[in-house]
Amino acid sequence: MDMWKRSPSPEESWSDAEGGNENGEWPIKGVVGEEVDPDGTSRYEVRWGNWSRKDGTNTTWQTDITDRSDLVNSWKKAQGHKRNALAQDSLDIEVSWPDDAVHKRFTFLRAQAYEEKKRKRLDKPSAADWDKEIELACRHADEPDAEDGNAASRLRVRRGTPRSTPSSDIPRSSSFKHTRGPTPSNPPSSSKRGASAKKSSPSIGDGAFRSLMFKLSSSTVESPADIYKGDKEGSKNFIKNRPVKPGPDSNSKPASSAVKGDVIFVRNMKTLRGRALLQSNWNQAAHDAGAADIRISNEIVDDDIEQHLHKFKYMERSYHFDNDGLQSIFDVDSGAFLSCRCTTCQRASQCDCQTESEITNERGHKLFAYYDGLFAFCIPQGVEVIECNKYCRCSSLCGNRVAQKPRNVPIEIFKTKQCGWGARCIVALPKGKVLGIYTGTLLRREDVDNLPPEHIGYVFDLDGTEVRGQHNAGDKFSVDSYDCGNWTRFVNHSCSPSMKVYSVVFDTIREVHMPYVAFVAARDIPAGEELTIDYEPSAAEEMAESTGKQKQKMSPTALLCKCSAKRCRGWIKQ
Repeated sequence: MDMWKRSPSPEESWSDAEGGNENGEWPIKGVVGEEVDPDGTSRYEVRWGNWSRKDGTNTTWQTDITDRSDLVNSWKKAQGHKRNALAQDSLDIEVSWPDDAVHKRFTFLRAQAYEEKKRKRLDKPSAADWDKEIELACRHADEPDAEDGNAASRLRVRRGTPRSTPSSDIPRSSSFKHTRGPTPSNPPSSSKRGASAKKSSPSIGDGAFRSLMFKLSSSTVESPADIYKGDKEGSKNFIKNRPVKPGPDSNSKPASSAVKGDVIFVRNMKTLRGRALLQSNWNQAAHDAGAADIRISNEIVDDDIEQHLHKFKYMERSYHFDNDGLQSIFDVDSGAFLSCRCTTCQRASQCDCQTESEITNERGHKLFAYYDGLFAFCIPQGVEVIECNKYCRCSSLCGNRVAQKPRNVPIEIFKTKQCGWGARCIVALPKGKVLGIYTGTLLRREDVDNLPPEHIGYVFDLDGTEVRGQHNAGDKFSVDSYDCGNWTRFVNHSCSPSMKVYSVVFDTIREVHMPYVAFVAARDIPAGEELTIDYEPSAAEEMAESTGKQKQKMSPTALLCKCSAKRCRGWIKQ
């Protein structure tokens, strides 16, 4: 541990400090951060009132606050509640960290509630990946079995159970500018989905499946061909587990292929279709991108799914280019990027990649758009967030890499009462939580009018840097999510939305005018509440600027709004 021992911090001079009392003391606002050293010692980041350095920072790191132990105790209590909530939500934990950040390992593990999750997992039997294995078995159910040419029996072995080595005769399963949208929400006929991949065991329910899995104790199993033969003679069960007993007149011996332990055969499973297949395909694409589950609610039945959605390409975090010329504009040369050399990005003013950032505090000091992993809502209108890019030296744990990270909360697509399909999160979300980016086919704004009519409701203009009432120079682009995209295409409009959007760049540079549009929780959102945005935020601004005496004039092409919010404007521009 000595090699990772923290070097002494420079003594704070307080030479440029003002605003203290007659004793040279400053009020403490509270504890806002914590780091854990390899020896288990905690250091606390303390925020001060009435004091800041010349660069605008106003925090220091201290191992204790002797005269304000109540602040440390309050911090520990609050963080303990958060870690317990994380452990209650999921026992999964990320275990990798960059080679140059080993000293942050203990801070990283504590932030993920490692100890709390470990205690909860001690009494839990292992059933890792069973749902995924069942789903994979369904997808390959029609593959011929090496033994008899029939649909393959799938061997499932409970993890952690001793077993003999199987022989080769046992197969192994290996301005939402929906600006031109025809409706203020997703069209009911072509935009709704939702269900849980973890509820899709094709031949036996989750409860019964796990019950059977853990009740089985120790057995020897026949070869798949023998079991298949037995099934043809009478049994129609999809799941078999029975001992092989050599008869006195038989030449059979305990098969070399016998497997001891908790085993079952899952066979003859139905091929996934409709909603289940759609969910499986979307989940696979999301998981390949490192993102959490996409669920399609059981309220949505196969007949609700329009044909074009079966060909829909799910893309969690990138644009699709039909035009090679646009892709060449987006994929700028590495020399065009401004990149930082930080190992840990702590001050925006010291990060070279933030040179062009226009996010500042009242003193003009540059700020990051995020604080403690959450969006800080400190961005003026028409300003883009510049995140660290692929050429920056900082790690994936950098606090200025947020929108580019894989989505880590599950999203469910469901059927709303009157706005077609919508999206919701099945866990509670704090204000500032970034949920994802709008993806689809990137095209020039002038080409939108050439799209088929059914596409128009899924077009999002990349106009986050355009200021209302001013001339906005530069090329203009839009994103069409009709044929490809992600869950954000199902987000409905509300005049009192639960989310906001902002423009962010990290895969390209500002000058090309092709930012991503990120979706962020505008307030604390309870689990299960629909996720919505305002398709026409400029209308809300106009209403806020009006005196209230003048009634807003409705556009002749406006559409009836169905958001049912208390302050619903009643219409939305088309």
